[in-house]
Amino acid sequence: MKLVIAPEPAPWVAPLLESMNCADVALVAPWASGAIAGLRPLTLPGWRVLRAVGRRAGAVLGGGADLALGLRIRQAVDEAVAALLPRTVRAVFAPSIGAHRVFARTPRAEHVLLMDLPVLRQLHADLDDAAEVLPRATFLENYRAPRALLVRQEEELVLASRVLVTSRYARQRLRSRGVPPARLGVLSMPARALQLTPAPASPNVLLAGTTASRCGLELALEAIEQTRELVLWARRGPGSSAAALRHPRLRLVEGAPPPVRCVVAPSWVEAHAPEAAAAVAVGVPLLATERALGFAEQGRAVTLMRPGDVARLRDFLETSGPPHRGTGSSPPTAHPAAPHDSQPPTGNMGSSRLGYSARSRPPAPPSQAQKCTDSRRG
Repeated sequence: MKLVIAPEPAPWVAPLLESMNCADVALVAPWASGAIAGLRPLTLPGWRVLRAVGRRAGAVLGGGADLALGLRIRQAVDEAVAALLPRTVRAVFAPSIGAHRVFARTPRAEHVLLMDLPVLRQLHADLDDAAEVLPRATFLENYRAPRALLVRQEEELVLASRVLVTSRYARQRLRSRGVPPARLGVLSMPARALQLTPAPASPNVLLAGTTASRCGLELALEAIEQTRELVLWARRGPGSSAAALRHPRLRLVEGAPPPVRCVVAPSWVEAHAPEAAAAVAVGVPLLATERALGFAEQGRAVTLMRPGDVARLRDFLETSGPPHRGTGSSPPTAHPAAPHDSQPPTGNMGSSRLGYSARSRPPAPPSQAQKCTDSRRG
């Protein structure tokens, strides 16, 4: 029997099951309300109430509280399943932080670790780099996994027969940490369906991800300030800076995004934003850090940037479409503006309206923001 453990809803669940012979598969999915890919899973009454409490705590205490609860749920499901394992299990598919006990209790089975979370040590290093560049973005320090979870994740990697990853970046980081290439595979993570309309002459720029600081909102706004008429659209999310949300060049996406000239994904951490996948699908110009690209290939419509490189962002924005000619007053938009919108700045934009920028930090070589992102890599 093959055992698949899905402690929480995840985009990989259905594709993974569809790739297997379901006649020989048992699924543990505490959250499920019905069959998935023809399988009726083992569920847990009350899971949705528990998760709703976590989301509310995240809204009050910050996104870190919700993430911490999700990791605890993974551990709890791992412990519960390990205590009830049948002897007939010959393969276990389990996600990061939710595989340790089950792997340890099935030494003769094949262990497939589903790395749907970032490598936590790498995540911490990336967040530290971001906090160094943006010291006032307090949400960047909202969550760090406890050391016990870092150790747990690393022990799962040792116990795993195979490791399925969600991005080229994750594969590179695991190889640098000693995981042999032969043990690495691809975990399909279908993005949420999102349709983009290319509009090269539009002033609209779309941020891949939410307004969370870790997605690079402050960097995108700083680059937008250095252009004449462009505006940034983004989905609101937890871990957002109040100052950034009040920025006059920011519009909040509600429903479908407007027609856009380009998409930017300056994420500091590994991310799987649907906006990036949608841009690649329709050929909208995309500028992204390696962390935000998944398995998309760099090509004619996809350009790479280093985390924190505002100059690269600005140059990309200015060349991503024909210049929009206008008076330099209020930028035209195809959708109603958010309530906090006001006239965009004109004239000298040498200082960021957010109160901090890569340019306003203590004197350092121009490449300092880029160098710091490699300083903690092992």
